[in-house]
Amino acid sequence: MQFYLDVLSDTAISTGLWDAYDLVSYAGAKITAADAVVAGVAKHPNTVIGDPGAIMRIGMVRVKAVGAITIGQKVVSAAAGGVQAQGAGVNPFGRALNTAADGEFVTVAFNTIN
Repeated sequence: MQFYLDVLSDTAISTGLWDAYDLVSYAGAKITAADAVVAGVAKHPNTVIGDPGAIMRIGMVRVKAVGAITIGQKVVSAAAGGVQAQGAGVNPFGRALNTAADGEFVTVAFNTIN
């Protein structure tokens, strides 16, 4: 089950396609790299390159965990989509609000404008 709590939204001009709840880069594309800088979380699918899309910059969202994540851990983007524990990463954008095994959903409180 997906859900989100939006505190601050913004618009990003898309340079690629994305689905709802995908992590979006400052370039306006779906993030497909581990530990990338996150601009926001997509609120809706974006199916046309060049169209503006709504992204959440501050809020809470449920996304797929890649690898085990423990409650309270900082999270970064995962190469397979979703999030992973920060580990040696340098671009954390949120904190896990529950423990999740690989492939499960984790709720993340995030802020991408700090």
